[in-house]
Amino acid sequence: MKRKNTINPKFVQERITELRLARDISEYKLSKELGHSKGYIQSISSGTSLPSLAALYKICDYFQISLKEFFDDGSVPDSELVHNIMQEIRRLPENEQYYLYRFLQMRKNKR
Repeated sequence: MKRKNTINPKFVQERITELRLARDISEYKLSKELGHSKGYIQSISSGTSLPSLAALYKICDYFQISLKEFFDDGSVPDSELVHNIMQEIRRLPENEQYYLYRFLQMRKNKR
């Protein structure tokens, strides 16, 4: 069975906006930090243009997510704080991750 892979331009527009707003970053700031003109992200958000694949990878790198995470539309993007916490947890040895998990479970059960 052959899968048809198409990219929904509206999804790309909305996902970039969603990621940007979740981290409280203006269109102007994101455009400049990606090395584009100040209106670059605004042109994507308005539907005037779409990012190239290379630009999409740069956007994902900026938000420290994979392309897979970018297209995972079933989740709300994490705040920068949650993202940073998850990175630190991934760096912990498995036994320390387990202790952290148990700690969080105990806190949840006390509520």
